[in-house]
Amino acid sequence: MTSVWGSDRVGVRIGPSNKFGGMDDSAPDVTFPHVAQALARFGLAYLHVIEPRVTGNVSDDARPPVAAGLLRPLFGGPVIAAGGFNKTGADAILTKGDADLVAFGRHFLANPDLPEKLHRDLPLNPYDRNTFYYGGKNGYTDYPIYREVADLAHGS
Repeated sequence: MTSVWGSDRVGVRIGPSNKFGGMDDSAPDVTFPHVAQALARFGLAYLHVIEPRVTGNVSDDARPPVAAGLLRPLFGGPVIAAGGFNKTGADAILTKGDADLVAFGRHFLANPDLPEKLHRDLPLNPYDRNTFYYGGKNGYTDYPIYREVADLAHGS
């Protein structure tokens, strides 16, 4: 890929403790530091790390993020942390310096106005995991935007 697009336009997403579709790693604490160091030599645009608190489609958001902080110094480039973050958790991992960016998958699906809600500390819509990635209109286009945000957008 890097020979076609250039390394500064290629990123890699890894899930050190992810178990999905019958796949997993029996020693992620050994494998993924090696992976991060090996990827470092390519000068990639970023490393996107799914925190171990997400396993397949099950998450334990109360578990603290650890993977991004472990792998960041080994990778040496920008790190995106993903997996169960809310505003408080995102602010914390960024302030600590364990990640450069935070990805919001589930919350973005349920909150089409997520950036505004995070910026203004507005409550988030709960997501319905049963509607994720399986087609149909429910769960992608039917989540409401926060009324106050809608009023601002329309000058009310």
